[in-house]
Amino acid sequence: MAYGLVGKLTAIQGERETLLSILLEAAEAMEQVAACAAYRVSASLDDDAIIVYEVWESSDAHQQSLALPATKQLINQAKPILAGIERIATFEPKGKH
Repeated sequence: MAYGLVGKLTAIQGERETLLSILLEAAEAMEQVAACAAYRVSASLDDDAIIVYEVWESSDAHQQSLALPATKQLINQAKPILAGIERIATFEPKGKH
């Protein structure tokens, strides 16, 4: 069963562009992962948050992606500048993503 999630990430003061750059690099890396159907990064118009929309073949595929060397490296780069992470929703994708 396909698995999707929407997350909201907020950087510490002055680091939004750095976090955005890291997440866009993650999006590029996920293009190489067959189990990832979508990884979209957007800058919120409502606040300083960054929204990430992901669609995976399964929940397990998403969990496995977190163990990839590229993912681990990007997570380590982002950790020092993260002020908050919020999972907005998990969902079962239907139709096109």
